[in-house]
Amino acid sequence: MKNIIKYAIYAILFLSASSCGDEFLNIKPLSIYTPESIYTNEDGFEAVLVTLRKNLRVDFYAEAGGIASELISSDIAISANKAQDAIHNFDTQVLPTGTGGNYDFHEIWTRGYNQIRNTNVILSRIEQGKFKSEESKNAIIAEAYFHRSYWYYRMIHLFGDIPFLNIEYTAPKIDFYTHSRKTILAKLVEDMSFAVKWLPETAVPGAVTKGAGYHLYTKILLADSQFEKAVEAATAVIDGGKYSLMFDRFGVVASDPKYNVIWDLHQKENKSSSDNKEGILVVQEQYGFPDAEVPGGTQSMRKYVPSWWNNYIKDPQGKRGTIDTFGEEFFVSVGRGVGYVRPTSYHNYEIWTDNTDLRHDKKVNWFSTDKFIYNNKSSKYYGQPVDIKYTNPIDTIHCWYPFPYYKVYIKDEERPFSPWGGHSDWYLFRLSETYLLRAEAYIWLGQPIKAAADVNKVRSRAKASLASSLEMTIEYILDERAREIFAEEFRKTELTRIAYIMADNNLNGYSINNFSEKNYWYDRVMDKNEFYRAGNIIWGSNVYKISPFHVLWPIPATAIDSNTGGIINQNKGYIGFENNQSPLTVINDQQ
Repeated sequence: MKNIIKYAIYAILFLSASSCGDEFLNIKPLSIYTPESIYTNEDGFEAVLVTLRKNLRVDFYAEAGGIASELISSDIAISANKAQDAIHNFDTQVLPTGTGGNYDFHEIWTRGYNQIRNTNVILSRIEQGKFKSEESKNAIIAEAYFHRSYWYYRMIHLFGDIPFLNIEYTAPKIDFYTHSRKTILAKLVEDMSFAVKWLPETAVPGAVTKGAGYHLYTKILLADSQFEKAVEAATAVIDGGKYSLMFDRFGVVASDPKYNVIWDLHQKENKSSSDNKEGILVVQEQYGFPDAEVPGGTQSMRKYVPSWWNNYIKDPQGKRGTIDTFGEEFFVSVGRGVGYVRPTSYHNYEIWTDNTDLRHDKKVNWFSTDKFIYNNKSSKYYGQPVDIKYTNPIDTIHCWYPFPYYKVYIKDEERPFSPWGGHSDWYLFRLSETYLLRAEAYIWLGQPIKAAADVNKVRSRAKASLASSLEMTIEYILDERAREIFAEEFRKTELTRIAYIMADNNLNGYSINNFSEKNYWYDRVMDKNEFYRAGNIIWGSNVYKISPFHVLWPIPATAIDSNTGGIINQNKGYIGFENNQSPLTVINDQQ
């Protein structure tokens, strides 16, 4: 049985490595262990689920990853990396034919459809298997629905109208057609209503529980403007008795008075701890477990930390002030950052309205710019605070900005003396977000008092001043999300979801009829992100630039061009849009 599971995993990994053209549906078993011999019982299907769980983590790891692409497409951040293929100008760099190497938007399309295909293997073959009970069979179906719904939720808010794949394809298919976003949403609502009935209350770390199902269901219901049902789904998590916000100290440094509960929440050893009642779905990436490790780990100290160690930072005598000497104490504690995700002033300064908020606590949690020191021992000013006015050239984009240290500091076992941010579990869903999702639903429903109560649960844990019901707006919710779940949420996805809600309901002057020309996502980004708003900041070889139609990313040209027997629509603003036809509004069992 172990060998069957092993070969099942190999087969699935092979499927996940294929391209997004006409081959991404072409299943080619690697051995005599064919799908017919693998998918016969619960163990065979569980092997596929294990792979699906593992692939939830990929967006959080490596130098940039999917979350970096989303953050730099939002109000929160930009890329401070000077590499030529780092994305600064969306007009010239985010194209159907390709995107930047470290922010590969096309890779998210490929990854999403690979995982969708893997779920369809389960759903198409489930009736062929033998199970202990109908309940255990339904639990497998429920988790498969979760994974498919998760990826489609992400992808319709990144790419808009896309093909819905409802079955397993065992031969090449080149006649796909685009389905409307609303049609896909209706299907996700249907699937998740089944999933939340059958998902287990508890599961091994990394597996999907009923709480995770209801959390995702809440997001989908919000996207479909079913706000009362979204409240019900979120309440099922909040009042379900399995999860609670962590107000008290816990975990590896709980006895050290230097730290606080916010620090505890984000320590790698604590995220999947049985003492942590707040994590709803935590992806597994622990050092020392080969099957769990993504090469390079999170690289969080490379991704989010500025390039403070480079030769730009001079001391008052014009000598190099900061260095990345192997093993140097300050260097090891801060990390060898390169600024793939550089927070905006909005995130670094504007949203922090009081000095008591632990999420912006400058004693231990937040790394403010006054903490940078000259760490070059050959400098007369060694150990003293860096004075940015001596930087040459003056660079406050790439090498000089604050960041949430408590989230990005991860001890690096692979590179202990030149840390990039090592292996760590990561929150995908956390209860504090569930509270904020329900608060958002209450705002859409015109119930600000209830919204404020939920927001204040999160704020009181952070020891922030409480918000009033008069402050409850969608903008405030987005501010609170930025304070609470930076580096956890897929910010572009959530902003676009809200933009669609406003357009679908003709709110604030927005309409679905001109969504690519006028939308809330763009207006929010331009209001909060000073780099895109300026329009003339050149970084590397590009200017920071973003346009309204980037509310949706381009469909990869390879997917469209290889689909010779059908039509996959391109989003407005990109080459190929002129060939579009009306998207399908019905999903059947042959698609």
